[in-house]
Amino acid sequence: LIIYIYILFSLEGENLELTCKAKGKPQPQQVNWVKVDDDVPSHAVITGTDLYIENLNKSYNGTYRCVASNSVGESYDDYILYVYDPDSATFCKTLELEFIFKTFTTMWNLCALAPVDSRAGAGAQRAVDHAVIGGVVAMVVFAMLCLLIILGRYFARHKGTYFTHEAKGADDAADADTAIINAEGGHNNSDEKKEYYI
Repeated sequence: LIIYIYILFSLEGENLELTCKAKGKPQPQQVNWVKVDDDVPSHAVITGTDLYIENLNKSYNGTYRCVASNSVGESYDDYILYVYDPDSATFCKTLELEFIFKTFTTMWNLCALAPVDSRAGAGAQRAVDHAVIGGVVAMVVFAMLCLLIILGRYFARHKGTYFTHEAKGADDAADADTAIINAEGGHNNSDEKKEYYI
């Protein structure tokens, strides 16, 4: 059962219309609007999948729930309404929610103008700076982890037993003395080096 809620909301004194479109296999037989922990405002109009409230005020703040049911079960999704003063903010928000029965998936499509605030420019710039710094730090940490993994695999592959030139032929020796005597390239070859006393 999938529920789509398209929300377009306004400020205090304006109107709110919520439309809940539910899809499922089998198709939902019933779609209702309820207000969680309270009653839906008395002058709210519910027609099928639409909830319409005229002349919003702060007493309408709360959670509005769209409930859809079919023979498989029941599913719902919530919309939390905050009514703002007309002087404090200007909003143009469109919100699309996708709710999948027993598997929660939400898609957001928001279009909003920030509240009018003389400090908004400095705060917004600081937020962007933190986002950029966080992204750069994350990329550096990711690159270092990748490098560490690559170097670890390289050194693990290339580890092994290395022999010097002097140790050639010494692996078959029974003891260390025999290994030194039998080693190729050692300095113990008396034919190559001779000392003469005069």
